Amino acid sequence: MKKLFDRVQEGVEKKVVPAAAKFGASSTVQAISGGFMMTLPITIGAALFSILANFPVLPVNAWLAKTGLTAQFNDMLSGTLAIISVFVVISIAYIYTKKLNKPKASPLVGAILALSSFIIFMPHTIAGKKEQIAGISFDYLGSKGIFVAMVVGLVVARIYVALSQNKKLLIKLPDSVPPMVTESFEPMLVAAVMMIGVCAVRVGLSFTPVGNLFDLVQVALAGPLTHVGGSIPAMLMIAVLGNLLFFFAIHPNVINSVITPITLTMAMANLEAFKVGANMPYKEIMITSAFFANDGAGNTLSLLLAILIFGKSARYRALSKVTIVPNLFNINEPVIFGMPIAFNPILIIPFVLAPVLSGAIGYIAVHTGFIAHYNPASAIGLAYIWTLPKLFTSFVVMGWQGFVTRLISIVATIFLYLPFMKLLEKQEVLEEKENELEAVS
Repeated sequence: MKKLFDRVQEGVEKKVVPAAAKFGASSTVQAISGGFMMTLPITIGAALFSILANFPVLPVNAWLAKTGLTAQFNDMLSGTLAIISVFVVISIAYIYTKKLNKPKASPLVGAILALSSFIIFMPHTIAGKKEQIAGISFDYLGSKGIFVAMVVGLVVARIYVALSQNKKLLIKLPDSVPPMVTESFEPMLVAAVMMIGVCAVRVGLSFTPVGNLFDLVQVALAGPLTHVGGSIPAMLMIAVLGNLLFFFAIHPNVINSVITPITLTMAMANLEAFKVGANMPYKEIMITSAFFANDGAGNTLSLLLAILIFGKSARYRALSKVTIVPNLFNINEPVIFGMPIAFNPILIIPFVLAPVLSGAIGYIAVHTGFIAHYNPASAIGLAYIWTLPKLFTSFVVMGWQGFVTRLISIVATIFLYLPFMKLLEKQEVLEEKENELEAVS
């Protein structure tokens, strides 16, 4: 086992690490990673309220709703995770402008222009019962808007920096004018040119069938999946694609919303058969797909456990201790954006392969008959309480066999992540030791 582990780690170190180092040295990638890491205080803080707003113990959940606390917790989410794209576009544009390091280009101005452009690209009406209502939907401010926020943050910052180097577009004021006033007036023409460009893009998209930039992304990503049928290979493909999208900071909800009608149809067919004592037509598919994720996307609970058991980096261990509790309740945005996993080339392989390995374990368990019990009524009911730990739901829906299979899946994915985790923390450990020596001297 040790020889196999060493061989995998050596292969990754030779082939993946050089490419990862080159990829990570890009100012664009550094801006994206840094931007997501800046959202960590928001995502970790919001994770607590997300658990409370969807508390997995039904009597407690009912009491919280009755007292009005659930509504208050949801309002907390509305100001944090529900508008995560706003924080992403600001932080990425700020860091990218700063990374480009050009004179006359203020990171703060770059961030403001990016935020303004991001909001301009959104539809400014919401469908009402009888007519359109003026307003901005949370759908575009939350996880569905992260990819657009990332692109807008990078593109707007890049254009702003390029235009700010053109002296003809900078307003010159006398030296006697206070610097604060000069800095405010200087980029006015640059901002005007950029707003004209943003307006042109918005107007152009309004004449297309999609109507706006956000729906264009939604159609481009989710459209091809509408024709996918319900089968284990198809469901696995969607799970892998979801993780791949999350790696590029596109929330899997983009495609999950498309596949939900298919999975719900299969679940209801199983329930109807279960009620009359017939064989459930989609039992194998539903059990296997249930093991694609042992917590959130990418089975990141196994990564955190690998760090806590085998890790040496103080930073990664501290992060794991903070994020493992939300992760147990299937909230892994703090890990995705805090470590980060997004745009981290070392972690892309285990992150994308995790559902393949865990799904294979689930498939073997049901195909061999180890998991024979399956209660579709419990599966449907518990699916709506999405913060319930998967170990618990596996036990309720599939019995002790489901619980044991879930444990095996978690352990297996720990060893999938382990060699990549070791490489990830290698440089971090060296830097921590250097910092300790500097502090002592």
